[in-house]
Amino acid sequence: MPRADVLIIGAGPAGINAAYALERAGIEYRIIERTYKLAPTWSSLYPSLRLNTSRFYSHLPGRKFPWHWGIFPTAEQYHQHLVSWVADQNYDIEYGIEVDRVAPRDDGLWQVESSEGNDCYRAVIPATGVFDNPILPEIDGMAGFNGEILHSRDFRHPDQVRGKRAMVVGNGPSGTDIAVAAGPEAAGGSVYLAIRTGVDLRPRYPYGVPRHAWMMLGEYLPEPLCVWLQTTTGAIKYNLEDFGVWESPPNTGSAVGYRGPELLNALREGQVQPVRHPIRFDARGAMLADGRYLELDTVIMATGFFPALHQYLDIEMQFSRETYYPETGCDWDIGPNGVRGWPLRDVSEHPNGRQIVGYPGLYLVGVFYKGRGAFYNMGVEAAIAAEQIKAHLSQRLYSAVAV
Repeated sequence: MPRADVLIIGAGPAGINAAYALERAGIEYRIIERTYKLAPTWSSLYPSLRLNTSRFYSHLPGRKFPWHWGIFPTAEQYHQHLVSWVADQNYDIEYGIEVDRVAPRDDGLWQVESSEGNDCYRAVIPATGVFDNPILPEIDGMAGFNGEILHSRDFRHPDQVRGKRAMVVGNGPSGTDIAVAAGPEAAGGSVYLAIRTGVDLRPRYPYGVPRHAWMMLGEYLPEPLCVWLQTTTGAIKYNLEDFGVWESPPNTGSAVGYRGPELLNALREGQVQPVRHPIRFDARGAMLADGRYLELDTVIMATGFFPALHQYLDIEMQFSRETYYPETGCDWDIGPNGVRGWPLRDVSEHPNGRQIVGYPGLYLVGVFYKGRGAFYNMGVEAAIAAEQIKAHLSQRLYSAVAV
């Protein structure tokens, strides 16, 4: 017999949104977490981190952020929000259970092998996100580098680079945040920021208004006006030419854009030095793409993540080759299918369907990180998953009765 109708793997924002949606749908579930903390990723991030999505869409259902947190709360405040909300919901989260393998069975159930043993379920929601499976690029000579190589996941405080010759590789939101925070503490009061394709740096408040406020206004406009508004407000960028920084070419699939003046200010103060990306390491440092050589003590790889589900899903997944998604659309609830290392989903019955192609009973929550932002999207995805799971369970019950 199945242990429960649905197993939710992961008690981060995606997992607790999934639990909320299943409860509202009246579906039995278990939610497990491999660590002993709620939302472990958000419990231990560097102190300067702020959300790059605003308060308007990032809160959990039925509870907005306190006004004194401002438009863009810190990561620490967001974790407080999660803990308080979950306590009020009284969810029964089971901690310290690590999943090793999830695979389909011949009888249509899902076999789950974990640190507590083997169980089966009628459906599974992998909600383990993208921040626990770091991508480290393979660069010649890295293994022989005598300094320290960290991933952005391991950066907790600027003190980690105090007095060290440091380079951050990657200029997405995490890499930019880390470089800005670490610069004053690094040797000489400056850190190198290694850039490959270019920088996409935009104001946090285009025309003096938060980006999400323009999105909220667009919801009340006809589609053509909404698209015009989002295109116009989204096109504003900072001028970086005077700081030796080059802009990323359009539609290249380069690093996610960074909103805010912090990098610009750090460049102006000399606390961040833009350089080309490393192509080879030796024991003392790195050779860059433009032929420059840097002696280094610490390298922080802000080079992204693969979804953690790759570590335990034992299925043949199909992936999209799509690498670019324009920001100017106005249907923010529907993201591209299969980007960021995620498997393709079955969208035949819903344009934002959550079932993995070819695997009834397996549903993804926590995939689309753009649009209104990951935290809003997790609620949307969880509600769709619950609806589709309810239909799936009804079909299985009907089939069993018919037999």
